[in-house]
Amino acid sequence: MNKNIPNELTYYLKLSDAVVIVDEDQFIIDVNQQYEAITGYKREFLIGLSLECLKSSVTPFVMYKSLKRALRERQPWSGTMVNVNKSLELRYSFLTITPIEIKGIVYYIGVMRFAEQLLIEEMNQNKVDQKELFKLLALSSEMRDVNIAEHLLNVQKLLEEFLLSLFEDKTYKLSLEYVSKIIEYSVLHDIGKSGIPESILYKTGPLSVYEKKIINMHPLMGVDVLNKLSNEMSNKVFDDIKIAENIIKYHHENWDGTGYPIGLKGEEIPFEARVLSIVDVYDALISNRAYKKAWTKEEALSYLREQKGIKFDPNLVEVFIEKVAHKNSIYL
Repeated sequence: MNKNIPNELTYYLKLSDAVVIVDEDQFIIDVNQQYEAITGYKREFLIGLSLECLKSSVTPFVMYKSLKRALRERQPWSGTMVNVNKSLELRYSFLTITPIEIKGIVYYIGVMRFAEQLLIEEMNQNKVDQKELFKLLALSSEMRDVNIAEHLLNVQKLLEEFLLSLFEDKTYKLSLEYVSKIIEYSVLHDIGKSGIPESILYKTGPLSVYEKKIINMHPLMGVDVLNKLSNEMSNKVFDDIKIAENIIKYHHENWDGTGYPIGLKGEEIPFEARVLSIVDVYDALISNRAYKKAWTKEEALSYLREQKGIKFDPNLVEVFIEKVAHKNSIYL
């Protein structure tokens, strides 16, 4: 049963955002309709449950530790959380919790807004530069990996050098507009990983057949996220959504046809996905990860050479090694 709450708190339940009210013992005492809608759980079910029941295994532990410390010290808190609704769908949200004392009793007001909702509203109000939007979207989708921001920026920087070399070469007859779009959209390549459980994504040992199938779904999940966001934005954010879709969907396809999710072969693989895959793999190899140590630059380049005509377009690999990797002392 819900205990009576002060009238002063009922105002918050009328907000258009999802709201949860918690008592000083961290038990839920009320939620609004928006909160019911996004979680899939009825108010009657949630009332009386501990705030612990809302924990998600895919939200970094440090976030919960920070939240619990703030509640213990009766301090406001804000941060990004990964929520799992009743249908087991992952949603990224920005949560603020504010302590309010009424007649000597402290209550906590939690207001939740989805990351994509914030991005859409900002974009619709022309407050966010388009390039920054893509970075925000990418980071909100991959926030579980503390190294992701550095990886995304490294990939984008290397890809820019790579594409400009190809543009100047004239062999591929690339337009500057096309090159610019590939560079802009490159940060979105792994947004589909938001749907992969952390236990699989960062597993140190070998993956089971079942786990591999889940991993191999992330390009399709990413396309789904892309299309949903594009449809909800009133402004035309993606000048050429097909380029973004090709990057997200096909950057794990292999030159010999053994890649995923479709199994395209050779030049069936869109050009933008072929160039991105080389840079993405190279930076991943030379970077430390929770599940592996960084390779040396020499080892990474040796791998790229070995995979010419297998994983990668052989001509593009040669250009990358000669024009970008050898030229850039930071990466070699």
